[in-house]
Amino acid sequence: MWERLRLMWLRTTGWLANLLGWPCVVRPCEYTSRLASVSVRCGPLFTVVTVNGINVYFYRLTGRIDGVGSSPPRD
Repeated sequence: MWERLRLMWLRTTGWLANLLGWPCVVRPCEYTSRLASVSVRCGPLFTVVTVNGINVYFYRLTGRIDGVGSSPPRD
């Protein structure tokens, strides 16, 4: 029962946050598999999501995409 109430609470607050246009919160992390390498970094102005060496820059407060770039391969 508590799990069901918790999920209902999370859905409702998420829906309300989307309705109000609040930015999504992400935490820095890294994930690597045989097919993809994904990392998330949070800077003072941008959140950078890197997938297989391609960087996507998001404004931290609005969540809108600012640009795309690439990073050199890691050795």
